[in-house]
Amino acid sequence: MQLQDLLKKVQSYGLDTELIKKAYTFAEKVHSKDNRLNKEPFIQHPLNVAFIMAELKLDEPTICAALLHDTIKVESIKIEDLTNTFGKEIASLVEAVNLISSIKNLSREEYQAEIIRKVILASVKDIRVILIKLADRIHNLRTIDVFPEERRKKIAQDILEIYAPIAHKLGIASLKWELEDLAFKQLQPEIYNDLFSKIKKTQKDREKEIEYIKSILDFELKKQNIICDISGRPKHIYSIYKKMLKKNYSFEKLMDLTALRIITDTKQHCYELLGIIHSLWIPVQGNFVDYIASPKSNMYQSLHTVVTGPTKKSLEIQIRTQEMHDLAEKGIAAHWKYKGIAEDKEFDQKLKWMLEINALQKDSKDAKEFLKSINVDLFEDELFALTPKGKIILLPKGSTIVDFAYAVHSDLGDKCIAAKINGTFVPLRATLKNGDLIEIITSKTQHPSRDWLKFVKTSKAISKIKKYILETKGLHTNVFRDNSGSKKELEECIIKVDSMLDPKLIIAKCCHPLPGEKIIGLIRAANKIAIHKSDCNIIKKTILRKRIGVHWIEDIGNKINLKVDAEDRSGLFTELLNCMIAFSIPVKQAKAKPISDEYIECTFSIEIQNLKHLQELIQRLKKIRSVRKIFIELI
Repeated sequence: MQLQDLLKKVQSYGLDTELIKKAYTFAEKVHSKDNRLNKEPFIQHPLNVAFIMAELKLDEPTICAALLHDTIKVESIKIEDLTNTFGKEIASLVEAVNLISSIKNLSREEYQAEIIRKVILASVKDIRVILIKLADRIHNLRTIDVFPEERRKKIAQDILEIYAPIAHKLGIASLKWELEDLAFKQLQPEIYNDLFSKIKKTQKDREKEIEYIKSILDFELKKQNIICDISGRPKHIYSIYKKMLKKNYSFEKLMDLTALRIITDTKQHCYELLGIIHSLWIPVQGNFVDYIASPKSNMYQSLHTVVTGPTKKSLEIQIRTQEMHDLAEKGIAAHWKYKGIAEDKEFDQKLKWMLEINALQKDSKDAKEFLKSINVDLFEDELFALTPKGKIILLPKGSTIVDFAYAVHSDLGDKCIAAKINGTFVPLRATLKNGDLIEIITSKTQHPSRDWLKFVKTSKAISKIKKYILETKGLHTNVFRDNSGSKKELEECIIKVDSMLDPKLIIAKCCHPLPGEKIIGLIRAANKIAIHKSDCNIIKKTILRKRIGVHWIEDIGNKINLKVDAEDRSGLFTELLNCMIAFSIPVKQAKAKPISDEYIECTFSIEIQNLKHLQELIQRLKKIRSVRKIFIELI
């Protein structure tokens, strides 16, 4: 690599070269006496790192910082020297890159957690820091063969577990693929070489097939005057290996699927192309994804479809514009070219995950817990769910209602007591699917529960719940105090007493009659009736004038409002709802409101099958901790 190669590259996208030449001259002088382990002049490393940045079309300060990033490791050079010579912006980038340095005397988990912590801490201030560091890792991997095997494997493991996932999260596919393949080559050299050889052998046949498919598409697209570029998608070795493991496919079966990419000029043409392709070949059901309407969190946009192609093989096609393609290949880095970064809310949103991980590491008790939590954010595939107003919320696969609520807003997560997925009530631990419409139900008295930590997945949810638990540690719970209501209880709504108006009814505990059984009333006091089974021993010993005719009201309708008065506590509403779901009872509406500082009233509009069904539900609800009384209202 020569300086002229770098200058030619940066000039191709309009950068001024004077400051870059100055940075190169400074770095070359500082490193003039140093060689790398492979005997190359040391300047080759920063020069290659800068060239990788230029391939991403980054700005002058980034190119200069890449050239200078190792200079302050030389004892005679201080950060003040860079500030005085190149300005504060470039000096700050160099200093931040060097904060992400080697860490000694830590366990493997502590080491990884500390590296991630430093990467995130530096990058939330300026995302260009991690871009330079990723380029630094790539060039080191390209020249890694001079190191002993043990050290090579350790470096490669860090790449797969830390740097490649971050590159993916930032949407920089071009860096991610190379990082993964180079690291995989060190960790599994035999498998890598075997796959590389097989890909090379089948390459010509694949190219012939792609050319045949392109000729068919070109012919059709010329009729529609749609400008586009059609190419085969490159096969990345580590990606192939992961798919083979995930799908349990052989190499031959996996490579039987042909992959095409179509790049066109406008979003409208993307959808027109999709229609043409689906008219030419039969779509494979369940394999269409619209990432244009619902971009991934790393800004990736494209239409994905799978069709049965002209050779009767599965044909996987991606359709996107040139801008979308640049964002897919260069991710955050391409954002400079199209949007700039000043006061860009969309850009800030894309980096929000870094702030959440930064907050999580402060709350985690140890490195192991921290790594387990962030694995979800860095490694998991994504799904999207919708708010009632149609806002798209992106989450890792396996996310729950609570994860969704926190993703929308922290307060919504703290106060959520229940939710509907596509109009149906579900418990808070319910997992989401792509395209689900989520409605969150809240209560002012609800607070995050420690139990939520057993099922939430996202770092934001974990961090917020832990924060609440820490802040409220040691607070006193409310003391139970009876506060009887004046509503009609269940028995008073489903039992009718002959010749009495609005009596107080009690179900006898000695025989506990259920709906459908023969019953009789026993007058206990003025306007107070105990309900027994007709053959109960107590009734047999009672004189006739103390008895009164009672019977079940058979037709109370199948729709009722069920009200539960209970001592307020975290998780109560969810337990009540889960109980109804377990009984297969459709819940049409649910709400909760405080009736005092300590008590809450939960109301559920439900459909019941019959009296017995209702009675069984009531008995189960009464066993839930802190439930005091249950009432019903006929609708």
